[in-house]
Amino acid sequence: MISDQELLGGLARGEAEAVAALYRHHGARMVAFARRYVSGAGIAEDVVFGLLGRWLERPPRVREADRLGAFLATSVYHASVDWVRRDRAEQGRPPRSPGSQIEPRAPAAREDLRDRLSTALEKLSTDERTLLESHYGRALTTDECIELLGISRAAFHQRLHRARVHLAELLK
Repeated sequence: MISDQELLGGLARGEAEAVAALYRHHGARMVAFARRYVSGAGIAEDVVFGLLGRWLERPPRVREADRLGAFLATSVYHASVDWVRRDRAEQGRPPRSPGSQIEPRAPAAREDLRDRLSTALEKLSTDERTLLESHYGRALTTDECIELLGISRAAFHQRLHRARVHLAELLK
């Protein structure tokens, strides 16, 4: 099995075999990730294949093998968004519907929201607060949180869900 570091080296040189190996090792996850943003599995595959084809023409620069997952997720996300934008333009639809624009909050409203969130976070248990802050506040990956907290993957997801539900209840 080829290492991520070797994949990156081949990818940087524009080697077709490295792109093929990347797809064999990470393709299913890339397609699944693209599927979150586009309307079908076939389109998600097209997005990923288009991205890989562009990498053959113009190799990407990724230096750290331990950041490969983040690089792939970011690349697939941008390729998916670009596909959606092109599709909407081809259909003559605006990039976004008028009601989907996020209205900027007034400074007072932001301050109120910050105070409500701070108060709600203080009411959470230490475990819930640590879990939410490590996952969202520090932007740690799931695996990093699991290692930091010393719990199983199933326990992490269950506790994260419960903490989010509890926080949402406190914010009502």
